[in-house]
Amino acid sequence: MYNVANIDPETRVAYGYISARALDSDLVNTLMDEGIDETAKEAFAAFIDELAQQIQADGEDISDEEAKELAAERADEQAQSFWDGYDACEPSVHGTHEGVSYQSSWLGGALNFFILKSPVITEHARLASPCVPNAGILDTLDGSVEAYDVPADWRYSED
Repeated sequence: MYNVANIDPETRVAYGYISARALDSDLVNTLMDEGIDETAKEAFAAFIDELAQQIQADGEDISDEEAKELAAERADEQAQSFWDGYDACEPSVHGTHEGVSYQSSWLGGALNFFILKSPVITEHARLASPCVPNAGILDTLDGSVEAYDVPADWRYSED
């Protein structure tokens, strides 16, 4: 099996890597809002685990499984207060938009996106730094690396 970092194992095309600054800001908001936020899912699961532990600590003599079920029911009632206080600094979001599969990535606090599959492929990406080995940098298309790309209308334009 072909397994090289940041290269699609089926097609052997490099994943694209693009800064959120190089994308239309409304599109960035759409990608982050419509994608699956794994950080939020993990935080909510931890919230339920904490509720289950609290239920057992409050003296309810029930199994771990029963405590989790009861916590899940109570979490539904308390979800709004959880989400009102939830704030992730660097959420891990993935999804597919207009046929492009993406994953958020943070480097030095800056939002970037891996382009994991796309109907658009460029042969002009730059080779990425060791921080994202083998990926094709899509911010400026003046290189010679083949990589999944974003549709042209996704890019930031001053027009």
